[in-house]
Amino acid sequence: MNAHINNITDSYTLNDKINVDAKVTFLRISPNGKRQTLGVIFAMLQDMSWITKLAPAVLQKSFLARAQGTLDKLVEIINDSDALADADSVVSDAAEYIVSVLASEAVVNELHYTKLPLPEVFKQQKSQNPGFDFFIISAKDILLFGEAKFVANQNAYGNALKQIVRFELESNDIKDLASLFFFVDEDLIKKVNDGVKGYVAAFSSTNIPTCNLVQHIQENADYSKITQHEELVLVAVDMI
Repeated sequence: MNAHINNITDSYTLNDKINVDAKVTFLRISPNGKRQTLGVIFAMLQDMSWITKLAPAVLQKSFLARAQGTLDKLVEIINDSDALADADSVVSDAAEYIVSVLASEAVVNELHYTKLPLPEVFKQQKSQNPGFDFFIISAKDILLFGEAKFVANQNAYGNALKQIVRFELESNDIKDLASLFFFVDEDLIKKVNDGVKGYVAAFSSTNIPTCNLVQHIQENADYSKITQHEELVLVAVDMI
């Protein structure tokens, strides 16, 4: 996302815990101009160019039909929430879409990774998708499964980490591969099947000092479970 939309206030690698196998990156972002940010999110949702770039020609009409239905639903949800005007008025569904978009753009711009279309716009289900919220390919060609959580006036890292652990136990990352097959190289699919994968935990944050926030995250039991994989990117999105 453009620098005037998303301000990255902290960015560094966490490698101070002996029992952590993964590469762990922490990003903290602060949206610049809430209404402007919302406008960019609408524009991104309406951009269907990924269909012609990534989807097989014979399936482009199918993906367009799926995406349009979900786009209409997302616009309705975000409009109804008066999103980002006041943190207390942001409904959870809309806020989590916003966290997903802001976090994925920050990871792509800061780490030079590759984002994939939001699963909500290429899966069959129009809302409340049971799988991960977004997908990113790392610079080392590792597929990262992203989960976004929002809790008004709270640091929602615990919710995001807990959901990632639960989704992995339920094999939701494996289930998502069927939908991702048309958008990524087969080698990436094979890696995930072999257990080579990573995760992105994106979450709403308050004005807590970054050092305290990182300490709390590292003390979380689910953090220790997730960091046994290849990579974990933590993205705190200041929504206050």
